[in-house]
Amino acid sequence: MIRLQKTMVLLLCAVSVFALTGCSSGGGSSTKPITTIYWWRSTDDAPEATLKAIVSAYNANSATSRVKVEVVLKDSRTYEQEVLDALAANQSVTNAPDVISVNGQDLPRFVPQLTPAADNLFDSKMSKANKLSKSSDEYVAMLYEPSVAKTVLFKDSAGKTKVFGLPIGVDNLALYINTSLINKAVESLTTSNTQTKDLSKDEIKILTKKLQTPPQTWTDLVQMVPYLTVKNGSDISSSAIALGSAGNVERAYDILQTLMMQTQTQMTNDNLDTATFNQSQSGAASSSSPGEAALKFFLRFSNPNDPLYTWNDKMPNDVNAFMQGQLAMMVHYEDVYRFMISETPSIKQSTTVVALPQISNPSSPTSANTLKTTAKMRVEAAVSAKGDATKQAAAWDFIQWLTSKNGSSNYLSAMKISSALKEITSKSKFKAIDTQKTFADVWYKGHKAQQVDEIFLSLIDDTASGRKTPKDALDKAASDTTTILQASKSKWAVTSGGD
Repeated sequence: MIRLQKTMVLLLCAVSVFALTGCSSGGGSSTKPITTIYWWRSTDDAPEATLKAIVSAYNANSATSRVKVEVVLKDSRTYEQEVLDALAANQSVTNAPDVISVNGQDLPRFVPQLTPAADNLFDSKMSKANKLSKSSDEYVAMLYEPSVAKTVLFKDSAGKTKVFGLPIGVDNLALYINTSLINKAVESLTTSNTQTKDLSKDEIKILTKKLQTPPQTWTDLVQMVPYLTVKNGSDISSSAIALGSAGNVERAYDILQTLMMQTQTQMTNDNLDTATFNQSQSGAASSSSPGEAALKFFLRFSNPNDPLYTWNDKMPNDVNAFMQGQLAMMVHYEDVYRFMISETPSIKQSTTVVALPQISNPSSPTSANTLKTTAKMRVEAAVSAKGDATKQAAAWDFIQWLTSKNGSSNYLSAMKISSALKEITSKSKFKAIDTQKTFADVWYKGHKAQQVDEIFLSLIDDTASGRKTPKDALDKAASDTTTILQASKSKWAVTSGGD
């Protein structure tokens, strides 16, 4: 009896020890500790409530991975510098980032301090029907829009293609139209003709249809300019479109670069170390190039001696002019719409967004390979500074979920932008934005993309002011851009120079 009691005591002790040690022969716990990762984002992006809802949804479904995500919001004015400081400090700052959100074109600047996705990142996430023998970079090329693959795939130190980030959505340049000003122009045309009798009823009908039909090509748009411009000499009170200047056209550099791509300008060489937008299509320098033709066209709209004169540097900022009813058409990204309706809610009634005009008719089958607009995206990336493989794996698990069909839903709905995934139905408010994402493009600007954009602003200013000829200004801009490209260590894993 005594022996039995001793045996029971030993068994109870063993059970107690078994429970405390988690069945581990080494004395460790079978329940892995929760890994907390910090997701840094700028306050100029999605609302805080949206980001917290995203994190709550992920945390609620991450019981098996034992990962907890916390959002850390930073002032948009200091966000990038705070990220750089945190990375430079080897993540020793409070709540140092494990996942950062950066502009896609700025990714080359951060690549040296990022950890790429594992080659099998997508394997466990794909259904059996869709699972293929592919590496992560191949899955990205298959699942995401073409501009995404260009933006996030880089060669690592061993020369292997790796995924260094993923976007949730993709925005692109489109054409904003103030329908109130269009209707006013039609009314003015009819009223004026009643007095002058310059046009027949059929001609009025044709012009009315032309003004009320969104321009598909730049030729279509050019034909609208005289009827949408109200000016007295060089003074403009109402403009057809904001083009031709740098200081008061918010996306002047993107617009000019898009025009260059539409004219088949090769922006860089295949090695991504030389800017070629000043050269002829064959690559040899010449007195006339597609890039120069695009620049000259862009500048026509601000030249007082040109029939297309409709904008100048005395006009307000183009977004303000559009909101104030001084601008009939504006080229911008979809994200500006949220700002405009928050500032001027009534503008919703008179604003429509259509596809960006192209050089050739986009409806023609022969134009399919020449359609271009510029893509813009924020990329979520995992940092490497902590050197913690567990955190890095957790960060990539969150990024992959966040940019997946299920994980992206909250963000896309709140921001009303198109998914970066090919298969996802659009959450965009405007159909044109979603339609264009298939041919929205980007080009490599090296580790100082913002500086390259500033070079393009100087290019516009130098030419518009007459300080330089178009060719000289282009040559200078290409030379300055080449200096940046050659100093950039992280190169896209692409063979095309952005043509």
